[in-house]
Amino acid sequence: MFQTESLWFLPLFLYAETHYRFPYFFSLLRKNEPEIIADAPHRIEPGSPLPILILIKDAHLFPCELEQVRTELSQDGRVVCRDTHLTSPLMLGEKYASFTLPIDVSEYHDWIEIDVAFSVRVRGVLREYHNDNHRFSSRDPLRVFLSSHPLPRFPDLYLGDPHVHSTYTEDQVEFGSPLPESQVLARAMGLSFICVTDHSYDLDDRLDNYLENDANLPKWKLLQTEIDQLNEAHPDCVVIRGEEVTCRNSRGKNVHLLLLGQRDFVRGSGDSAERELQIESEYSIAEVIALRSETGVAYAAHAMEPVPFLQRLLLGRSEWLHEDFGVADLSGLQIVNGKVDEGLSRGLDSWTRHLLQGRRLNGLAGSDAHGNFNRFRQIGIPFLTIRETTHHIFGKMRTGVFVRDAFDETSVLRSLKEGKSILTDGPIARIVLRRDISADGQSQFQRKSCHIGIEVISTPEFGRIDSVRLVIGKIGRTREQIALQYHGVAHYEYRTDITLDALSADYARAEVYTLKAGTFDGNPHFCLTNPLWFEYQSQ
Repeated sequence: MFQTESLWFLPLFLYAETHYRFPYFFSLLRKNEPEIIADAPHRIEPGSPLPILILIKDAHLFPCELEQVRTELSQDGRVVCRDTHLTSPLMLGEKYASFTLPIDVSEYHDWIEIDVAFSVRVRGVLREYHNDNHRFSSRDPLRVFLSSHPLPRFPDLYLGDPHVHSTYTEDQVEFGSPLPESQVLARAMGLSFICVTDHSYDLDDRLDNYLENDANLPKWKLLQTEIDQLNEAHPDCVVIRGEEVTCRNSRGKNVHLLLLGQRDFVRGSGDSAERELQIESEYSIAEVIALRSETGVAYAAHAMEPVPFLQRLLLGRSEWLHEDFGVADLSGLQIVNGKVDEGLSRGLDSWTRHLLQGRRLNGLAGSDAHGNFNRFRQIGIPFLTIRETTHHIFGKMRTGVFVRDAFDETSVLRSLKEGKSILTDGPIARIVLRRDISADGQSQFQRKSCHIGIEVISTPEFGRIDSVRLVIGKIGRTREQIALQYHGVAHYEYRTDITLDALSADYARAEVYTLKAGTFDGNPHFCLTNPLWFEYQSQ
């Protein structure tokens, strides 16, 4: 029933597919029943029902009967609502089954806990589970923040998550969430777009067997059809097609590239472990970008995150190298990947070095979520435990795009390509040139000074504004300069103008940080704008 010949090493820190058993290893996580998972957004917009995702995987191997789903809502340690949701049992025998339960939470605000109980009959035995049926997981209730304030907005700003995975990412140790349900939960969070970036080495698999490839690409074709249907049905939350392509960096090691807006499949299997002892990818970074479509956008995925030793050794994985960012038509790099950590600091340092060398690379913030709307469940090694964290949560790290014409897949891609975007986990900001704007939107100067406006918006959810910095860069210098730094704003909105020597800088960008006091999670929050480049014209 379970094939074991294709993966020849112990898995690394990935996600909770518990049915696959590796050769010569015993798994305490494997059970003869489908995986049953409850999930929910980590936050929802005011006025939105709370969608609870119920996901059942591998019932085609372990048919079962879901007799009842019960929810119990608690706040401040007190149960405030109980409900049952099934009018009759559900017979489950498909590989994937999923649905959402909309919960009315209009009477509540701030943090709540949702305990989701399943009654499931497997081989005639009735079993009860809470929130998931993994062995050794916490099975703790889901924690959701019911915000009293919508996500901060400018009229032309649309927020989304540009790096998420769906059920089309599926292999021996991981899988994502169904696209229709992902769109439902994204809308409840206040997101306007998501970029579906499933692994290239999963997208060429057979529909019924992730260990075998199919040259006809049925999985890829089905993904394209599903995205088209979702965008037609729900244009207010656009699904951007894409893939996370494994390719070779300048030293021949495996790195990941987000290829967005792509209708033609690009292969990349170097770190798939599908080919025994073969870890070289089909294409280099430059070759992948050369294959992109006319509207396609290419970003370095989690570019500066440290790669664990075993992944380097067994999968040939590496980080993006400095010279890799000089490849033509690379739009930018993912600086924020699911959490604020060393990877963000390294990414920001690397980004500024490239900007000062004149490389017009844009920054990107995303979650890299494989489902994981509320908490991140991953397999322990060697299949003895389930680890749970609040990192890589769908929609927590966001990219905002500025779109002034029709909002659709094409306009989002155009904004990502041109860097008309911001990176945020809460507040929003933008910098605008007050005068001397050319017809194509670039800043062109014939004067000795220019006037830049800065606008910042936060909410009580993400905290009062603590600091605002306007950073300028001059190509050829080794460091950026701070043109404006304002501490102690202590308000939810901030606007100011600044006059710059037009010849002192080639670009400007803004950094915003909030106070942690009073935020919904007790942490400070940030926003980074992409650089505004200045173009000079002689008189």
